[in-house]
Amino acid sequence: MAAIQDSQASGKAKQAKALSRHRQPPALPPTANGGDADHVGPLFHSGLAAALKTRVLPWMVLAHRTPNHAGCCCDAAKGISAAEIAALADEARRNDLAAALARVECHWRKGLPLDRLYLELIGPAAVRLGEMWHEDTVSMAEVTVGLACLQRLIHTLGPAFHQDDLRPDPRRRILLAPMPGEQHNFALIIIAEFLRRAGWDVDCGRVLSLSALCALLGREWFALVGLSVSCTGRIDAVGGAIHALRAASRNRSLGVLVGGPMFAANPDLVVQVGADAMAIDARHAVAQAESLLSMLAPAS
Repeated sequence: MAAIQDSQASGKAKQAKALSRHRQPPALPPTANGGDADHVGPLFHSGLAAALKTRVLPWMVLAHRTPNHAGCCCDAAKGISAAEIAALADEARRNDLAAALARVECHWRKGLPLDRLYLELIGPAAVRLGEMWHEDTVSMAEVTVGLACLQRLIHTLGPAFHQDDLRPDPRRRILLAPMPGEQHNFALIIIAEFLRRAGWDVDCGRVLSLSALCALLGREWFALVGLSVSCTGRIDAVGGAIHALRAASRNRSLGVLVGGPMFAANPDLVVQVGADAMAIDARHAVAQAESLLSMLAPAS
């Protein structure tokens, strides 16, 4: 009972802090139903946002609900175990948003902050789904359902994750996109969340052709572009795309940040493809974006 009262007091203090910053509290949405098949859309297509009928639970419900701790191995000092990652991946595969949310909440209550949970539990669970598909233990349909469920989980946690966001700065505008020809990368969703919390205006979620990306950069001003490259062996294609993006950009000092397994394995490729920097995870992406912005000349 004392823990619940402490949680309620903490929630009220956070509400007051948010209101003092002229923020509006989130509207109360319909109750989320993790088992509703209508929530599942074609994850690997650009119509994901429209296909997924996301129903975001308010943070106050999350903060005050008593979780089911059964089977949850929570140790803030030791971090997240491989078994916990696999369990979350399985819950997502079954489209069980309620169980996934309870698992994340269990770790949060035990002292793991949300930024660590994003990087050490939710992100790796998405990776695990991909590994399971390569191992032929799940179908592509199950992976699609699982990644859609994890994206809904990120949206559900959003009010808590963003409660201390810095005010967005129009000079800190970044476009995040997968390499043209590749499908949407779940990691970009998490990177976008971290950048928004750091005060960046983020355009993320579009799966566009190279010509469409160039047209977007020609219409709208961006300080940086973040390009995620999932496939290896495409060095020439990546270099050509970066050259085209720079040439089309309204910002003649456009910074280019890249990420993906190819660059993690061989950082020297960053210079070879004509990028300015690489990021290995969402936290690193924020640091690299800030560093790039400080070094770039004022845009013309």
